[in-house]
Amino acid sequence: MKVQRPVHHRFQYLLEFKKSERKWHFPFLAALCIGSCLFIGYGLGKPNYGSLSSLGALTILYFTSAPITQRMVHLAVCAFGMVFSFTISLFFSFNAYAAGLSLGIVSFLAHFITSYFKIPPPGNFFFIMLAAMASTYQFDLEMIPTRVGLVAMGAILSCTLAFLYSVFIEKGDVLSIPRRRFNKRRYTKFVESSIIGFFMMLTLIVGHLLHFENTYWISIAAVAIIQGRNFEHVRQRNMHRILGTFIGIGFAWLILLFEPAKIEMIILITILQFIIELVIVRNYGFAVIFITPLTILLTETGSLVHHNVENLMHARLLDTIIGSLIGLAAGFFLYHQQIINNLEKNIRYSYFQFKKLKK
Repeated sequence: MKVQRPVHHRFQYLLEFKKSERKWHFPFLAALCIGSCLFIGYGLGKPNYGSLSSLGALTILYFTSAPITQRMVHLAVCAFGMVFSFTISLFFSFNAYAAGLSLGIVSFLAHFITSYFKIPPPGNFFFIMLAAMASTYQFDLEMIPTRVGLVAMGAILSCTLAFLYSVFIEKGDVLSIPRRRFNKRRYTKFVESSIIGFFMMLTLIVGHLLHFENTYWISIAAVAIIQGRNFEHVRQRNMHRILGTFIGIGFAWLILLFEPAKIEMIILITILQFIIELVIVRNYGFAVIFITPLTILLTETGSLVHHNVENLMHARLLDTIIGSLIGLAAGFFLYHQQIINNLEKNIRYSYFQFKKLKK
């Protein structure tokens, strides 16, 4: 007989704050990386360039507790992967369906490679996020080198600051708490990557068919949801994402009510980034409350035209709800063992049949 837990126990995770070993100076480093790009762009009279380079600066979030040599190699490889994902998606942004297909392939590769090499969190997230954003940019062949260069410079800045931080502050090797790992069967990674690739492709196509302006918000919401460890965790992140976005939109509306100047927005983005990195390891939903205004302020900072605030926030909420539901559906397939087993059998059978044909 299944015992039903009380309602307040079932929703306790919404307000639960986990303990974390993360020190305050890493969130400061992350905020410094993002903020530096934005301040440099503003100082040069190109806030849109600063906003674009700040995407590459997100490389800092792949900072690990490994020895400094391994840490820097790890960051450099992640920086290359993010720039590569961004570049490929830019080349296919000329058509919504081609962009969707390229996002699906990049997502497949991002998950397959990060799971194969056991890349710790955030794992495939930022590779897919940059690819999704690049897929929705207006296609301009002449602007591709500039855009790629700006993202690359942001990534280089992050690696440089990470090196200085490692040498002068994080001198000792910090031993991370070992996490339980499960060895997956040979074809499991391929099946999981295929599911993620399909649903990421679906997010862009759905956004295009619904005539949404910023369809990458759907993709980002979906890929954020599927970062869960199991389907129960995916369901919890789905609730966190929707509720956090709803509250965050109110927070963003309150900020934009005062019509801040671009320099004030940049200062706010830097502060918000610090808060997000401080709390995201403790409570994801609470972090989303600050992620929402940060993304809206980034959109305003990097845009050459002023957006209607109400339309922007309405679109953000709608995109998040749709993306979260798609992510929940993807999570169901990812963590349904019978579906995974059946797909593995079909792939193995196809592979062996293909080998027989070659003989």
